[in-house]
Amino acid sequence: MRKNKILLLFLGLTFFASTFYFSINTFPDKSARVNYLFMEDTDISKQNLSVTEASLQELSIGDDDAPITIIEYASMTCSHCADFHTETYPVLKENYIEKGDVKFIFREFPLDKLSMATSMLARCVDNSISLAFIDILFQNRNKWYSDNAIAELKNLSKQAGLSSEDFERCLNDQELLDQLIIQKENAIKEFQINSTPSFIINGKVISGNKPYSYFESEIDKILDAYKGI
Repeated sequence: MRKNKILLLFLGLTFFASTFYFSINTFPDKSARVNYLFMEDTDISKQNLSVTEASLQELSIGDDDAPITIIEYASMTCSHCADFHTETYPVLKENYIEKGDVKFIFREFPLDKLSMATSMLARCVDNSISLAFIDILFQNRNKWYSDNAIAELKNLSKQAGLSSEDFERCLNDQELLDQLIIQKENAIKEFQINSTPSFIINGKVISGNKPYSYFESEIDKILDAYKGI
């Protein structure tokens, strides 16, 4: 009888541990509510990483020879990042990126575990659709940024071509996790990035979500100088 009780206790603890691993804790502050994967949100030591430098392929759109390069650092759970991608980015894309004036580069700057998980998933889909998938994630942020995050992300990932096995494999890809952490650390060291969204416009660091008119003014000033006006 005692052995049966011990066995039942062990099975119960195992079930609890696995449930905790694949769940998201609820906190009063929604910005700090995520407890996803096995990584720590802060105090990540670069000495513990399995790679020495980030080798992630750039996620970019636009002419490589464009006179202006805009780099965005974003966290997938950031509401202001979502606002930029749903409101400002489409107009920026139409008016400047597609016309060859701007090359746009997206770089991940995850602020929490759920943001890291979604960043990893965007890297695991076919590279040709990574940026489009990121836009879809931002557009559907209110759906997956919830207690039902895993199921919603799995569904969105399936539509992007990831099987259930691919989904699990992606979220356990230690090398990819390491590379994303290093990219974030490099952003902090090189540009002193400490919030999202942050933008680098031809070397100039801009913090926070700005209206389209702000980007338009900054871009036009550079283009006028570039054209000798």
